Amino acid sequence: MPQSHPTVDELKKFFKATPGSDKTRVVRHLLAECPSCQEDWKDIADTSRFEYSGAFAAAEQSLSAFCTKGSPPTERPAVLLAELQSLSEENRLRRVTEDARYGHPEVVEALIEHSHVLRYKSAAEMLHFADLARLSAEACTIEAVGSVPRLGDLRARSWMQYANALKVCNRWSEADEAFSAARVHRKKGTGDPLLRARLLEQTASLRTYQGRLRDAIEMAEEAGEVYRDLEEWHSLGSTLVQQAVATFHANEPEEAIRLLNRAIPMIDPEKNPHLLLAACHNLVLSYISLDRPEQALSLYFEVRELYHEFEDDLILLRVGWQEGQLLRDLGHLRAAETALLQARKGFLEHNLNHEVALVSLDLAWVYVKLRMVEELKQTVAEAVPIFRALRVGRETLAALLQLQQAADQEQQALDIIGVLNRRLTNRRKTGK
Repeated sequence: MPQSHPTVDELKKFFKATPGSDKTRVVRHLLAECPSCQEDWKDIADTSRFEYSGAFAAAEQSLSAFCTKGSPPTERPAVLLAELQSLSEENRLRRVTEDARYGHPEVVEALIEHSHVLRYKSAAEMLHFADLARLSAEACTIEAVGSVPRLGDLRARSWMQYANALKVCNRWSEADEAFSAARVHRKKGTGDPLLRARLLEQTASLRTYQGRLRDAIEMAEEAGEVYRDLEEWHSLGSTLVQQAVATFHANEPEEAIRLLNRAIPMIDPEKNPHLLLAACHNLVLSYISLDRPEQALSLYFEVRELYHEFEDDLILLRVGWQEGQLLRDLGHLRAAETALLQARKGFLEHNLNHEVALVSLDLAWVYVKLRMVEELKQTVAEAVPIFRALRVGRETLAALLQLQQAADQEQQALDIIGVLNRRLTNRRKTGK
């Protein structure tokens, strides 16, 4: 959607070079040659007594930083990407570091996009190509990019993708450090408000994973304000989904449902069908949390076709996991066992230990209810190395071992599973 028009006051501040004014937003709009804003510009010039030399110098500097293009690539990015895909991972890293052809912004953007496409197929591959994008951006020169601020933006985007990939791989401490690097580079950039909002939004997602839920909600709200000002409604919908996820984990499922019902009409399914899927997925989870499985199941079947339009392994695994939870809550325990076993196997194959641990607890709950003591003990035994790999605290590991001992005591076992679920879901980066 089009951006909102700068106000006359904003235009005056821009041409007066007022400190703190949002120059990039005004530049973006004026470049679109908006007729009404050009009339406002004329009115300002006709009726005001500005000293224009400083104003136009500042305007020129903003335009130059934002619009200056660097040198063209020596090779098409698609060709270079194909070359990389024919190499081993180690040789890819060496090629990007040593071959000057890869130190170009168009190559960086191609690597970022390729990493993004892989997010629902392979977390490890997503991280690998994000790392390549980061190395490519670090190899870029000012001449290749066009200006120091544009180089700052480029490196911020590459580090942001790298951080997001680390988050997907559950390497949260490293993701935090990478997001910090992205913020440092962004401050050297053009001041692009969309880049700032995107960085806030992705950091909010990490804060949710870390259990820093209030920080996550505040960051999502701040990003949403930027998107609202720019009339970026689809992106605003995305931040509302982020806010809803954090709110859900803060044990406020009713508020999460309200936010998701606001977000869904804003989401453009052609632009990002995965976002619509995520919103529906979290809506189902919220109904499950409120012990309204019939409503959750009804919604699930409404969107089931949307789920199966995707061939992405990780999406289908999460769908299977959610189906197992629904079947469990509706009392179809044997069917739930089958779905959860398949989901756990898939997450193991993708080395997503956090998800494996949570699915194992769902499976343990099913075995407690079915009074399948030996299966429960075996599930716990298989979960112990997974919990250790997550570096959970001693108390959490002790509780898991206690679950094995309480396998034939239903209420005690269910209470332990509840404690373990809360600790895993809200676990901070310290692993406590």
